[in-house]
Order: sequence, then structure tokens, then C-alpha cells
Amino acid sequence: MVGGCGGRGLLAALMIALPLGLSLGLSGPAGAQDLLPASVPYARSPGCPDVRIAMPPATHALPGGVQLSPRPADIPVGGESAICFAYATADMISQRVGRAVSPLDVATKFYFADPERLAALPDPRIAQHLRAHPRFREDIAWSRNAVDIDPTRNPRHEPYFDKLEGGEEDAAALLYNLDGLCDERDLPSHEGYAHHTRFFLAQRYGSHVRAPNQCFRATGATVDRLRSRRADAFNAAWMRRVASLCRRRPSPVPLLPVSYRVASNQLEFMEMLETGKVPSRARIDRMLAMVDYALDHRRAPTIGYSWYILEARDPKDPDLAADHSSTVVGRRRVGGRCQYRVQDNTGAYCAHMRPGIRERCEDGRIWLWEEELRHTLYSVIYLR
Repeated sequence: MVGGCGGRGLLAALMIALPLGLSLGLSGPAGAQDLLPASVPYARSPGCPDVRIAMPPATHALPGGVQLSPRPADIPVGGESAICFAYATADMISQRVGRAVSPLDVATKFYFADPERLAALPDPRIAQHLRAHPRFREDIAWSRNAVDIDPTRNPRHEPYFDKLEGGEEDAAALLYNLDGLCDERDLPSHEGYAHHTRFFLAQRYGSHVRAPNQCFRATGATVDRLRSRRADAFNAAWMRRVASLCRRRPSPVPLLPVSYRVASNQLEFMEMLETGKVPSRARIDRMLAMVDYALDHRRAPTIGYSWYILEARDPKDPDLAADHSSTVVGRRRVGGRCQYRVQDNTGAYCAHMRPGIRERCEDGRIWLWEEELRHTLYSVIYLR
């Protein structure tokens, strides 16, 4: 992505078919052998039938265990919009594997995991996916080079982990095949980095960060943009913390992303509209058909769209595009029109939403009309 909180599908899209015998109103994770096919066409679900996708039981808590309303267990894990791609990807993975995984672990792997290790994984289904996407290394490098670095209290623009912004959901999901799952309860991510504030402060000003001539193998596989002498020390310490906290377990299913986009990010989508290069209705229909397909087959897809659908832009906000990523967890027909339920991870809940939107919001989950999505939807990603 370029700017905003999350980028959209760099890995080449696969054409997925709509097989016979749809199951509606499904919940729970699909089985380990329940991989979707990889080469048949999409179609919209006739009549927009109701679907509800149940997410795994919530395990997150507020830092310090402070009790507020709504309870954390009743709302999506979230609070750090600069890495909304990681929260959406974690939701997508959690629904697929049947347990709540940590968004901060997803972000850590996206920024620093070695993509070369994917080719050494023994699962033949992962190997087949990599053969179908021979540029996966270049795609991951591109997405890492597009990451923004927050300069707030960071005048040197050091690429510290907690100052990195944005990422790609499909690349993050693919990299999450490495080293197993880390539960949200082990590496808490609710309210962003708040559970780890003391650790980050200690590392940022620790003597080891200022030490010269260090070599950190842990960060050596990422791109130069995400490396510096100070940041390597800081990020290597964070990765050690992740390793010490995460009680990893193998994923019951390979995480194979399927993606399609009409623009690389929301800003590019807006520029297309302004220059008259409006995506064809057929391309928008295809993205909605992919959302339908995923929902009808017990998958929670992520979508790339504009945050300004949900909340009005502050005139002083320099971000004109407001890239955002959310998981879609439901569909229904209301008055002959189709609505999709998105699970938002910004922590804003409903009170700050636009008039007309907040009335369709409950505990951070919002029903959006199909027509609203059509105006800004530019990517869809789901797991086979």
C-alpha cells in the first residue's frame, strides 16, 4: 500500500469457481481438507441470501484488565488503525483455523519473516500455491518497500516495529504459514501496542539500541527500508519477545490467499475515478461475487475500501484516501437490497460513525449497503 492503514492484494488473483450445493447460514471453521478449488469462475449469489459467519470465541482483554462497556469480549480485537491489514488478516485466519490469532504476530511475520522459508515447507499444497505464484518473493518485497514509517516521536524515521504502517493481507496470510499460530491471549493486540508500551519504551532508549557494529540475523531477511542499526536492535528484541510469549501450534490447514483488485490502494482508486478511468461494472461485480463466494463457502474475506465510508474526514486530516481493511462476516437482504456486515478493528466503535452508518453499527460491526461498497471497494482477499 501507499499511505493509509493497509494495502491490498499483491499476489496474483486465482479464478475460483462456484461449485454446486451452496451451504448458507454456516458458521465455524472449515476442515483442514476443505480447500476451495482454484480455477473456476465466480457468480453473484442470487437473491442475496442471509449468511452469518461465526468468529472464534474472543480472548482479548484491555491493558490492565480495566472493565469498560462494551466489554472487549463483545467487540472485535482492534485499536491500532495504522496496521488494520494485520487485524483484518488475523480475523480472516482466525475464522479459517477456528481460534483467535494475534494481529501483532501477523504484523511481525509480514514485516520480518524470511519468504525463502516458504519454499521449504513440506505441505505440497503450499508448494503448489507457490508454483502458481512464482513472483511471490518480489511481491512480498514490493509490499514491504511500500510500508510507511510514522515520524511521531521518531525524528530519525527509524523503522521500529511499532512505527511501521500498512501492509498487504495476502502476503501477510501467506507468510503466516511459517512457524505456526500464536494466540491473541499469548500476544495481546487489543488497543494496539498498549499491552507492550513499557517494553517498547525500554527498548527504544536501551543501550543496546545505540551500540555500534551489531549484526542481527533475525531482521536480515526483510528489505533495506525496514532496517537500520538502531531499528535492527529494537526489532530483534521484539521478535525475541514474540518468541517467548507465543505458545505456537501448527495450523490445521495451509493458508492460501486468493486476491483480486482493481487498484493497488484507495488513493489510486480515487485517481482512477477523477481521471475518468472508472472500473467497469463487471470488475466491481467480480469483487462482490468473490465476497459472495467466500461467504457462501464458510470463509470471511477481507476487503479494501475507504475508512471515510464509516467516519467523516476531518478537514485537517492530510490523508485524502484513508485506506482501510475489514473482514466481511455476514450478508443479508433488506427491502430488496443487499447489505454486507463488516467487522471493523479501529476501536472507534459506533459513536464516532457517520449519521446513517452508526445506526447500522453494533459493537464495531457495521451493515453496509452494496451501493456504498461499490463507491470505494477496490480489492477482495479470502483463504482457500
